[in-house]
Order: sequence, then C-alpha cells, then structure tokens
Amino acid sequence: MKNNEIGKEFNVANPTKDNIEYAFKNLFFYLIASTSLKIYEDKNEEFKKVIEKVKGIFKIYIEQGNLVIIAEEKLEDIKFDLIDLDTDTKTLNSYYAEWSLMWLEALISLRRTENKIGGVK
Repeated sequence: MKNNEIGKEFNVANPTKDNIEYAFKNLFFYLIASTSLKIYEDKNEEFKKVIEKVKGIFKIYIEQGNLVIIAEEKLEDIKFDLIDLDTDTKTLNSYYAEWSLMWLEALISLRRTENKIGGVK
C-alpha cells in the first residue's frame, strides 16, 4: 500500500502490518524530531531514553511479526515516560511530545485489537 493511502486508511481497530508500521514510523518521527528541537533541549536525554525503549519494542515486533508478544508493561513504561515528557513540555509551543504519546497510544490500541482477534490481519 502506498504511504499516503496508509494514513487515510489508518485505524487502530485494524491491526494490519501497514497500520502497525505506520504507527511506529510516526512515533519514531516525533521522538527523533524532539531530540533536534532547541525548545526540548533540556529534555533531550529523556527523549533519547524513550527512543531506545521504542527501538526495543520495535525489534520485538519485527522479529515476531506481531504486537501481542510485546509485554504490556514495556508499553506502559514508555507511556508513563511520554506522559511525563508531555506534562513537562506543555508550556512550550510544540506538540511533539504529545504526538509521540498519541502514536504510542495507537500502538497500544492496535495491540489490544490484535490480541482480541488473534493476530495481524
């Protein structure tokens, strides 16, 4: 599927390989971009730690081909880190931490749906 079509068809209730990888791509984009923004300079190391954690779950996903194998605790750990970063950066004129959290939430929802239906479509 073409990349511009994936965004139009993205749905957390549809755990396809394309949707999962689209969510990972966007999560990585906002996290990596955050490490480049001057306004997030004070939080750079925290963003880098989250990137490493996301790399870990991405590796599991790539090796296993599904999200269900990823421990919920790992996802929740990353979620709490992103909630902290979002809270700490709310006063700044940027939404990258919030959007990172949004894409992680999409992955969590895709994982839940995948678990309910028994795998990737």
